[in-house]
This record gives sequence, C-alpha cells and structure tokens, in this order.
Amino acid sequence: MAFAIVALVVGGFLALATVGGEKPTLLSIGPYLWRILAFSIIQAALSTILSLVLGTALALALARRRFPARDMILALLGTTMVIPTIVAVFAVFAVYGRSGWMADMVSLLGWKDSFSIFGYPGILIAHIFLNAPFVARILLDPLNFVPAEHWRLASAFGFTPAQIFRHLDWPVLHAELPGLAGLVFLLCFKSFAIVLALGGGPSRSTLEVAIYEALKIDLDFGRAAWLSLIQLVICLTLTGLLTWALKRPPTSHTVRGLIRRPDARDGRLIILDTVVLVAGTLFIAPLALSLLSGLSHIANVIDADFLQAFITSIVIAVVAAAIACILALALASAARRWRIVLRSPRIAAFYDFLPNTLLAVPPFALTAGLFLMARRLADPSSIGIVLLPLMNGLAAIPFAYRSLAPRLLTTEERYGRVAASLGITGLKKLTIMDWPLLKRPFGAAFALAMALSFGDFGIIALFGGQELITLPYLLFENLGAYRLDEASAIGLFIVLVAFLLAYVSGRLSHAGD
Repeated sequence: MAFAIVALVVGGFLALATVGGEKPTLLSIGPYLWRILAFSIIQAALSTILSLVLGTALALALARRRFPARDMILALLGTTMVIPTIVAVFAVFAVYGRSGWMADMVSLLGWKDSFSIFGYPGILIAHIFLNAPFVARILLDPLNFVPAEHWRLASAFGFTPAQIFRHLDWPVLHAELPGLAGLVFLLCFKSFAIVLALGGGPSRSTLEVAIYEALKIDLDFGRAAWLSLIQLVICLTLTGLLTWALKRPPTSHTVRGLIRRPDARDGRLIILDTVVLVAGTLFIAPLALSLLSGLSHIANVIDADFLQAFITSIVIAVVAAAIACILALALASAARRWRIVLRSPRIAAFYDFLPNTLLAVPPFALTAGLFLMARRLADPSSIGIVLLPLMNGLAAIPFAYRSLAPRLLTTEERYGRVAASLGITGLKKLTIMDWPLLKRPFGAAFALAMALSFGDFGIIALFGGQELITLPYLLFENLGAYRLDEASAIGLFIVLVAFLLAYVSGRLSHAGD
C-alpha cells in the first residue's frame, strides 16, 4: 500500500513534468519565483510567530486562571479550530472589510480613511485567527498535566513567577513549540484559499496559488512542474524537521491533580493574563461571531443549487474519509508488523514518515498530473468527481494515521503473541484482536476526515463549475459576487456541519474502550 501511494504521487508528477509543450527552465521563472518564494516565506514566518505568541499567551493565561467564562472561551477556541479556511476568509471580510463591523465602528468615530485588508493585513489576520486558537488548545493540555508534586515543591521553595515559568512552564513549552511551529509554518506556507481571496493581486501569491494560476489560468504545465518541485523540496525538509521535533519525549508521565498554581495570586500576572484574555477574546470572538449573521439568511440560500452542493460535499466527504481511514489502517498495520513482528524499526519508521510527507505534496500539481494520466482512460468531464475525494482522502491520511497507529501497536503488544500462537492472522486478526480497541479511534478518524474534506476549498477550485459544485465553492462564488448575506449563511452551515463532525470525533477519541 505504501508503494502504491508513492507510485501514485510519483506518477502524477511525472505526467505533469512530461506533458507536451514548451518547458520553461528554472532561470526563465527566476524573478517571478523569487518574488513569490519571498512572500510565501515572509507571510508564513510572520503568521507563525504571531500565532505562537498569541496562542502561548492564551494557553498560559487559561492555565493560571479559573473564572466563570473560562469554559465559553475554551469552546470558542475549539470552534475556531474546525473553521475551514474559506469560511475564515468570509469572517475577515465581514469584520474588517470595507462594509464590515470594524469599518462601521470607525466611521461612527469620524475616521474616514479606508482600511484595506488585502495583502499582508488580511492574510495575517486570517492565519492568526485559525492558528492561534489551535496553538493555545494544544499547549493547554500539557500545561495542565504538570504533576501535582512539582507545584507543591514550587510552593514549598517559594518560587517566584519567573522561576515557575523557567522550571515548570518552559520545559513543557520547549517540548511542544518546535513541532507546533513547524506545523503552523507548513500550513501557512502552503496557504491557498486565504491568499487567493485576500492576497490582492499577483504580487501577493504563495507557491500554492502560483501553481493554481499556472494550471487554471495559463495552462503552463512546465512552470507548474517547476514550482511544485521547489515547494515539494521545501515542504519535505520542513516535514522531516517536524517529524523529528514531534519525537521529543514528554515532560512528564504522571497526571496533575486539582491544585492551584502558586503564581496565580501574583498581581502582575493577574493584570497580564486579564489583558491577554481580553485582547484574545476581542480578536477571535468578532471573527467567530460574524458567522452568526448568516442565521437569518439560511432560508434564503436553500435552493436547488444549495442542496446539490450539500449532497456533493457530503458524498465527497464520506468517500474521502473512507479512503483516508483504509489507507491509514493499511500503513499502520504494515508499520506495526515491521516494528514488532519483524523487528525492523528503520523500515517501520518509513511507514511512520510517509503520512507526514503527504502534507508536503502540492495538491494542485499532483491533481493536474493525475488528470493528465486519467484523461486518456475516462471522460475528462467526469474525472474531477473521482479526483476530489481521492485528493481529500490523501490529505487526511496524516490525521487518521495518528489516531489509528498507536492503538494498533497497543493491541499487538497486548495480544500479538496469543494471536500468533492460535494462528489468528489477516482479517480474523483485525476483527477479533484489533477491532474492539480500534473501533472508537477509527470512528473518530472517519469523522475528522469528513470534517476536513467537507470544508475544504482546494482541489474544487480546479474542477468547480456548474456541473460540479460544493458548499465551499458556492461560498467562494458568493464572496466573489459580494453577496455577503448569502455567503454568511453558507459559511454558518459549513461551520455547523464541520463542528458537529469534529465534536463526534472528539467524543470518540476520548471515550473509554
């Protein structure tokens, strides 16, 4: 299965690189390449730094404080984590656009100068809105699991807030931040929908947008192949560093009891945490709440096109989730076999690394290559409906793999020798030994993969049209026509479905076996 995935990716890129026509050299796209590469790196670096700063500050403030609205803030952070990028684009328009909330507020104050969200401002706002809550939520769990005895020792020795941060908080942050920084940078570096809608022109393009423009607008497959190769090399390097960073050992294996942090009583930290929580809420809440404006317009958008787009999105999401979970299960089973049964950790590490490499693959280039291969075998007008769930499924494999692989290792360590002695192998081993412990994480992975596919505005940008339309594509069309009321209703519906799927995934992930 691993070699089939590798062959699919390699075959797609080779088809794109060898298609007929004049091939541009790297030098011929040099100035254009350096411009978009510089913008991709700068916006991703700024987005990562700002997201980490705000997310870390929010996590520390929430770890130190207990207050009535804390659960509401945690729910708000969880909601923003599942908002699709195209919906985040609408939220930025609704709050910071020329006819948005912010423009109305400043006009009441007599400020007539217009604020343009296109370019760096809009891109950074959208990326921080999506990634800072993600960083805060990920960091909050390990901060809350510092062992209780550490806090008792800190109280006994009279640690100052600076000493508490150095000896208790910083080890946790030091273990978690490298992996988070790499992941956030990779997501922002490959950003497509946000940059496409808020970039403001060709001078504000990432490599992902440039590949899309080369394929969709210019039909320049040679340039797309070069850009894809460059992005693949950069992202594979980042993915390798990310995989290494995520293998850092945890700071503790014990569970923290319900004990009050000694630094929670410090007056300066009370003021700092209050400022951070207020600033974070004022930044995140309007963008999240802007989606509620579509509540009164939902009835106006439910028509034949909306129902068609909804059914198409659901079907694609189900097929993509099935592809992701089946392939992830096959890879995890192979990794388990090589690691435990055949005692070959290096080959097992290849299977562990392969899902992460799919994060580095430029989806537009791979889709175009597969399209060029498939158009000789099938009707080109029907290829999109096949490639959409396939590409969304491949993109969701890393997330499904992280849910399934640890459980398969657990079942093999517990029951592997007994199953081998009884001659239980293959499908019987899966159903008898693995499935009882695997069914909940499999369901969680399936629901999460559906959520990721349902709200994705990526490959549909290549194939979307009258014959093939999804809800994210319908939302993008309404944004392009400045029909913000309809866009708000569609965005709210997408978020509700994605949040429901993410909620089911979370409940299954944390449910007892």
